[in-house]
Amino acid sequence: METTKEVEIKNASIKDMQCSYGYELLTGKTKGDTLNRGGVHVIHDDLQKSFSDLTVFLAHVDGAFSHWANNQTSLDELEAKEELEKYNVFGFKISGSEENRSVVLFGSKETPYGAMTPTTPRLKLNGNYLYLDELESRLNVAVSEVEEYMDGKTAPQFEQETIEFLEAEGEDFENNKV
Repeated sequence: METTKEVEIKNASIKDMQCSYGYELLTGKTKGDTLNRGGVHVIHDDLQKSFSDLTVFLAHVDGAFSHWANNQTSLDELEAKEELEKYNVFGFKISGSEENRSVVLFGSKETPYGAMTPTTPRLKLNGNYLYLDELESRLNVAVSEVEEYMDGKTAPQFEQETIEFLEAEGEDFENNKV
């Protein structure tokens, strides 16, 4: 039995190890409404990794590999290149309906003069982008991780240990008070 989703993630971004995201309601009286939420919990490593896995596409569209890559260059080869270290994806936005869906990636790029924030053009998910299958697969993982964050998956929470002190007795302790 296939369950129908109640929401569809439309955008997400990571800032200060927290995730803000927007989604559309797919069921109920308010079907079609869009909501935006700012997460206050520290993201899980899996969510961070899913965004990092999109970095190669931002770098590719930005032209980071154009001086040596061609249409036969594998994604693994691109991901092994030093140029990729200059890039970081911190957000995405999905728009359009099923047959006309597209995604925009947002990120940062380190340059000799400081950081820039490159944005891809809309990449149609049924278009002819060279690495379309890999992009769609990794985007689905990122969307899934955002949904899990929405459902409470966060970084492990550490509890502060307490230290028990013995009651001090006697005049020596009392006389040493500040």
